[in-house]
Amino acid sequence: MSDIKSKPIIRWAGSKRKLLPELVKRVPLEYERYIEPFCGSACLFFELPAKKAILSDINEELINTYKQLKKDKDIRDKLIAIPVSKDDYYKYRAIDPVSLSKLEQAIRFLYLNRYCFNGIYRTNQSGKFNVPMGSRTGGFPDGKTFESARKKLHKARLISADYKKVLKEAAQGDFVYIDPPYAKSEKFTGEYGPGSFNASDLPIFISELDGLDSRGAKFLFSYRACQKTAKDLSDRYKVDRVNVMRHIAGFKSEWNEVEEILVRNYE
Repeated sequence: MSDIKSKPIIRWAGSKRKLLPELVKRVPLEYERYIEPFCGSACLFFELPAKKAILSDINEELINTYKQLKKDKDIRDKLIAIPVSKDDYYKYRAIDPVSLSKLEQAIRFLYLNRYCFNGIYRTNQSGKFNVPMGSRTGGFPDGKTFESARKKLHKARLISADYKKVLKEAAQGDFVYIDPPYAKSEKFTGEYGPGSFNASDLPIFISELDGLDSRGAKFLFSYRACQKTAKDLSDRYKVDRVNVMRHIAGFKSEWNEVEEILVRNYE
């Protein structure tokens, strides 16, 4: 199991796929368990050798989808049987997931995720997914990719919870990768919906990093290069600055390179 090669199944706005080479070279040489409390597409988890893991996110639909991917060998066949059209997309988007079984919820989530605009997960104030259909989204990964991801997920305990609850489990021997969604202000929470991580959470979040450090857990934290955050952390931890291309904007002309900080408490 330790040499399973796998790739993410889920598209996710803000994914660190383009930053993977920088992340991988900063992963500690030794650790016993991998923990990711804002897992999203979990691209670093899928990139690394398979180890015991905790994947978590506040998004219950996302975590349920991983659970169903883990259990159901035929989920891809069920997905590719669904026609791809605007009518079908908006029909599936209009369905209340509460009315569906857990497997049906996961199929709906994966279908909408594959064909939505830019892999964005966004809800309205009522918690309803409201992203329009995209274009040039491509089809689903092949069967081998689904199967390798399914096998990799068997190493992971999957939890839908606030990040603070998950971080409390981290201890010596753990490696924690933390990639919270960007937030421009206390009110703006980007594409992640009401109640997600925002700027007002940063002071508490930094105290959580200190808690991880005091318990002997190794952490790698990635975030936009906010001057104050970088300054607050550089006195205690190793802070690197790297550039990454952000593809959230709808038009290629609006894609831009941004600076991120990578913070870790180990050499």
